[in-house]
Amino acid sequence: MAQAGIGVPATEVHRGDCWARGRSLVAVSAERARAELAGGAQPCVVCRPDRVLNRP
Repeated sequence: MAQAGIGVPATEVHRGDCWARGRSLVAVSAERARAELAGGAQPCVVCRPDRVLNRP
């Protein structure tokens, strides 16, 4: 899996290799990405990091 990252503002989670991530991406651990998703951040509809992180 590519690294996951949080876009700025932190409303959407992307995989590190996502072409739709925009200009700003802060690399985070898979654990942090899972926590962000659980806290209400939206998964990117292009790269679907929630699928590789085992989050429905």
